[in-house]
Amino acid sequence: MNHRSQFANDLAFGLSGWLQLQVAQKLGDLSGEDSARLVAAQIVNAQGQFRPEISQAPANWGSDSKKRVDIALKARSENASTWYGAIEIKWPGRAFDVAQTRTQIVQDAMRVALVPTNGTNAHFLVLGGSSESLYRLFDKPHKKKELEAGRSDFSNLLVRNKIDETGEMPYDIWSSTTWCAADRVPVAMRSNIKGKLTATLLAAAQASIGNKVEGHVFVWQCNRTRGPKAS
Repeated sequence: MNHRSQFANDLAFGLSGWLQLQVAQKLGDLSGEDSARLVAAQIVNAQGQFRPEISQAPANWGSDSKKRVDIALKARSENASTWYGAIEIKWPGRAFDVAQTRTQIVQDAMRVALVPTNGTNAHFLVLGGSSESLYRLFDKPHKKKELEAGRSDFSNLLVRNKIDETGEMPYDIWSSTTWCAADRVPVAMRSNIKGKLTATLLAAAQASIGNKVEGHVFVWQCNRTRGPKAS
């Protein structure tokens, strides 16, 4: 297993263990994105290789940009500026708008795909939550055709069943008014993005109490292709 995949496994199993503890303590409904972000940063820090910094803007996004990614992976030195990876975390709770949350997750996938990194080049989208919440996101059918089409597009990008399998979302889909995947990326970073958005499943873990699966955590490596060359 390569280093990036092992790193993804540490995140997935560490966060699923935390979720399992929350459920055992009857605190599952209180597990949220902010808490998951802190736990993920603690897991990164415990590895001893990277220094996690929460809510950071890559240098090439511009000094005036207010846009941030959840966790930046930097060298242990306090003066280091090089990014070795970026992590976006989504952790939907009990009540959420399914279509809006799917859009935000796809936008997060695009955000990490566009962060310039070196070395490990981790562009991680981490998605976790209760089995019920993830069922609503991925598996519960919709009566409205546009919502059902959105569920299909979402599942085609974020595959969950086979490690190292890559899903994709073509340019004409992610750039549509349904997804607007680049809307949460600085304008200067949006030029010449005509290719596919891809996500490779690196790790998956589940939180169980007895025989009941209470929740899941998935980690995808997100990338983009440059698209066709101009004629």
